[in-house]
Amino acid sequence: MSEPCVVSVIMPTKNRWESAWRCIHNLSRYTEERYEIILVDNASDFIPDYILKRDDLYFIRNGWDRGEVAAINQGMKKASGEYIVWLKQRAVPSHRWLTQMIRVLKETPAAGMVGPMTNRGLEEQRLPVPFQALSKIHRFSNQYNHSDPRHWKEVSRLQSFCCVLPRAVVEEVGELDEWFGMGSHEVDDYGVRLKQAGYRLVVAGDTYVHQFRDTERNKVDLRERKKRESQNRRYFIHKWGSDVFEAADARR
Repeated sequence: MSEPCVVSVIMPTKNRWESAWRCIHNLSRYTEERYEIILVDNASDFIPDYILKRDDLYFIRNGWDRGEVAAINQGMKKASGEYIVWLKQRAVPSHRWLTQMIRVLKETPAAGMVGPMTNRGLEEQRLPVPFQALSKIHRFSNQYNHSDPRHWKEVSRLQSFCCVLPRAVVEEVGELDEWFGMGSHEVDDYGVRLKQAGYRLVVAGDTYVHQFRDTERNKVDLRERKKRESQNRRYFIHKWGSDVFEAADARR
């Protein structure tokens, strides 16, 4: 009998297979824990053979685009790991990335969700790393990623591209809110729910995970993304009665 997995990595996909392959390849190369990858596909035009032939992927294939949020929830229902990872295709897992974030969860009182440092996005997680070549990214990550609790910090928000949570916390707090549809601010919403349940959001300041820009989106996709972000922001404010983003800006 095979040993149970420690980590369930959930990755929503829709086309953009070059990015998905890069992420999966680096995850398999640099993840030390026993893991499963649950790939939830939202009606891609096709799935390449080099993806289908991998024996370390569990596929969920939707006949229509259910959105990233519903896809993550689908994946969590199939997950068997002690820890859950929400991972976007643009992420580049590297040396000790997951081991160190799991340590944060184990050793930080009431930690409910942890995210890494990265090259773009929220100020609390941003580290201006200019590299684009994978070899340089991995070399930097190997130098940077050394566990040090002095660099763990509690924050009010975490980016959605890479989040690690204990399974027990997910079972207590519940699924992502599918009213956020295609994605944007769903992790902000989940963060509020975590804090209401007494948990903390933590940045692993000793751990770097690179993000590539999504160059495969066209102008129509970008317009739709901006529209979705605006709609989801309004829904978030309607749901909670206050704008956590402005509150976070005021504290900086």
